[in-house]
Formats: sequence, C-alpha cells, structure tokens
Amino acid sequence: MRIKKETIGLMLTAVALFVFNFWLEARKGTGGTPGAFLSYGAGARSMAMGKAFVAEASDASATYWNPAGLGTVERQEAMMLHTMLWAGTSYDFLSYVRPLTQLGAIGLSMVKMTTGGFEGYDIFNERNISFSDDQMAVTMSMGKKFMKSLSLGANFRYMTHTLAWHTNSSFLIDMGGLYSVPQMPNLRLGFNVQNIFENKLKPTEDDMPLTVRMGAVYKQFKDKLSVTTDIVSIAGVPGMESHFGVEYWLMGHFAFRAGMDAQEKTFGFGMNWQNLGFDYAMAMHDLGLSHRMSASLRFGPSIAAKRKLDARQEYLKAHAAFEKGYLARGKDFLGNAVSLDPQNTDYAYEFDRIDVILPIYNEVPRPNKEHELLRRAVKKYLDRRVEHSLQILRYLLTLDPGNAKVIALIQAVKNKERVTTAEPELPSGMNLVDKNLYDSLNYFYDGKYEQALKLAQDVLILEPNSSLAYKRIGSAFFAIGERENAVSNWKKSIELDPTDDKLRQFVSKIEREAAETAPTEGLDFLDSME
Repeated sequence: MRIKKETIGLMLTAVALFVFNFWLEARKGTGGTPGAFLSYGAGARSMAMGKAFVAEASDASATYWNPAGLGTVERQEAMMLHTMLWAGTSYDFLSYVRPLTQLGAIGLSMVKMTTGGFEGYDIFNERNISFSDDQMAVTMSMGKKFMKSLSLGANFRYMTHTLAWHTNSSFLIDMGGLYSVPQMPNLRLGFNVQNIFENKLKPTEDDMPLTVRMGAVYKQFKDKLSVTTDIVSIAGVPGMESHFGVEYWLMGHFAFRAGMDAQEKTFGFGMNWQNLGFDYAMAMHDLGLSHRMSASLRFGPSIAAKRKLDARQEYLKAHAAFEKGYLARGKDFLGNAVSLDPQNTDYAYEFDRIDVILPIYNEVPRPNKEHELLRRAVKKYLDRRVEHSLQILRYLLTLDPGNAKVIALIQAVKNKERVTTAEPELPSGMNLVDKNLYDSLNYFYDGKYEQALKLAQDVLILEPNSSLAYKRIGSAFFAIGERENAVSNWKKSIELDPTDDKLRQFVSKIEREAAETAPTEGLDFLDSME
C-alpha cells in the first residue's frame, strides 16, 4: 500500500512531538553558560514559535538562527527588535541582509543585552559607583544556495562582555546548513554549529561552549501552516534543549503563532503589508510575562528577478559566441547562465548538449562552408531539433566524405539522443541537397505533393538560400490549391535567382488572373526548368 507524503509528514511531526516531550523532561538549565545571552532569540516571529527556527530561518533573523538561511532571502531586509526581558534588563537585536547576484547573501547583525542598576561600594561601605552588565555580539554572516536542495552559511562573530570596568572579548565562527528533502518537498532540515572556533582577544576564564542546534520544519496547505521543532546540545551541559513552534498564515497577511520550550510558553502574531512586517510575541515564564516586538522592512529589487535577467544576458552572450564558432567560450557563458538560473531547463539542456560537441570541435573552423554548416548544426542541436542537426551534418559529410570529425560528431549526437537508425546511403557523385531536390521532383510528377513539399523544405534546412527548393515548394503548394503560399515561395525563389524569367512570367500571369485556375494547370513549365 502506498503511503502519501502528507501522511508521512504528519507521522514525523507526531514523532517529533513525542521526542520533544521526552527531551523536555531531560533538559537542564543553561543560564550560567558563558554567552547565554545569545540564547534569547532574534525577531518576535521566531520567539513566538518557541525559538524553533533553525530550519525555518528565511528572513533577516537568519543571521542569528542559521546563516544558511541567507541563501533563501530574495530582497534586502532590515529587522529590529527591542524588549524588556525582566526588570532592569533590556534586549536588542538589529540585522541587515543583502542578497548578491552570484555570491548568495551577506548580513550584519548585533545582539545586545544590558542589565543596569548595579551599585558599587568602597571599603567604608559607602556607595561610590553605579555600573551595568553589558553583553554584545556583532556578527557578519554569509550564506549561499549551492544547489536546489542545499544551502550553507557561516557566521563570524565578535563578542564583548563588560562588567563595570572589566571587559573581555572573543572572536567566534559558526557554520550552518539547510537541506530540503527531495522525496518530501514539504520537509526541510537545518543545523547550526556555533562556536566551532574561538579566539580570545582579551584574557578570560570563560570558554564559549560548542553548541549544536538541529531542527526541522514541515509545511502544509500551500505553506500556510508550518510546524517546527529544534533540539540544542551544549557542550558541558547535560541533556538537550528542545523547542517546538507552529505558525499559520491567514490570507497571506496575518499570522498566528505559538510555541514552547522548557523555560517558557509563547504566543504571538504577525502582519505583513507590502514591504513592511510587524511581529509580536508574548512569553510566559517563571518571572512572569515578557512582551517582544520586532519590525522588518524589505526593499530593493528581487534578487531572483535580477539573477534571471543576468542569466539571460549570459545566455545571449553564449549564443553570440556560438554564432561565431567559439564553442568553448560560449560554454563558459552558458555555465554562468545555469549558475544564475538553475531552474531554467533550457539553459541546463543546452549546457549538457554542448558537452557532446566540445570534445570534437572546441572551435568551429572559419570562414568557409564547413564553418557555416557546423554553426547551423550546433544551433539546431541546441534548439532541440536533433534530426535537423543530423541532416545538416550528413550534408556536410557528403560535401567532404573524408571528414573524420563530422563522422565522430554524427555518432556522438546519435549516441546521446539514442538514435538507432542507420545512416542513409547516397548515389555516387550526389550530395544530400541534390538527392532531396531530385526525389522531390519525382514525387511531384507522381502526384505525391505532400512528400515533394517535405523534401523541398528539408533542403532549406541544409541550404536556406536554395532558389530551386523554394521553386519546388511553390509548385507543390500550387498543386494542392494553396495559391498564396505558392506565389510567396516562388517570389522568394525569384529574389534568390533574378535570372529565372520563365518563373517570373508565370507568377505575373497567376497574379493577373481573376478566375480560379485548376490545381495543376500551367505546371508544364517545370519540365523545362530542370
């Protein structure tokens, strides 16, 4: 019995909830851990979802939760959060993210927690100083989507802790990743390994613990519903932290959220209107209630649209290079287009097919007949007109029967496209154009006008300026009663061969006649034309 992906997703969610409750019981407090102020979260949206956000990070708060999420940000975004955690303690988060065309995105953020109201006393027990406890982290982030399902990112963080007159500082590095499961497009996994490197700039006895955050998000109802869960392991702290959150978007502009972890239960809502966002979260914990609010602003053009535009420019450069016979250079431009717009199947198809040609022809010889035919064969092949490409290559081979490169290219194309038909044999001394024109004439005399028309049209694939092919096409159209098409093709033939007075006179006669002409009347002139 086949199980639907949605059912599997709901089962995984249920398992996550069970595991969450199990870990919730096992979790120990981590308030005394160095750098614990970085555990309070960023952005009221994530806070309202129980801080279960490592796999959901897709906005400016990704600089905090998971730098890999920067690879999913499409526009420039700024976010600001300010809250009073409890009496005398304020918490602020600022973040700015800028997507780049080919390098993913970069971000800059700051987290600051200040607790004031401390008083110092001298040896005589007299108050002589007031001071605060200030902790701050400034982070530069980078993130990039490396393939459709995988994004990676890194944080470079400078952190300071000032208590009264004493300050210590450190430089730290985090690494994060996001992975969309191909077999389950609604499921995304994420991780963020924090403090994998630490360099103490000023001496301190505190060591920042290695922290591993892993999570998942499962989406349903066209991404309106998101269910998230995170687990956090901190080196030196028994057990694991567990977080759970849920979000539901209503009409695309209003969101309702709830979440929980071992320390607090959270609720909140969010509003998006055009480029503005506002989020609110309320947390219930042992010290009472906390209210957290953040605002965000999205601005500038969509990086996705910019990438598509740049990809199109690279694609046009590729075809300009192909047109001149510079195949290897054209492939470089085409590779740029694929990198900028990996979802474009046309770019990917052509990038794959040009590799069939390059081992044989790195650059098309020019300027001669071989160059012209090879250039057109390449163009037809990249346009997915494989049979037309093979016809042109076969024609080239009839003009130069000993050309080993053309023979190899024909076979390479047939192997790639799984063409198993045998190569046609031609009468000695006759090339493919001659044979098609000859067979077209015979079909015409036999009254097989459709076959005559097709063969003459095939000639134009090989020789676009064949006046005789246009003449045969016109005659076939005239024979089946399509006079307008006949006259149009005959005029094209006259344009290519102005010396054909007999055809010009016949066309003039047709245009002068007011009455209908029998389908084959007047076609005897063909006998004298061959």
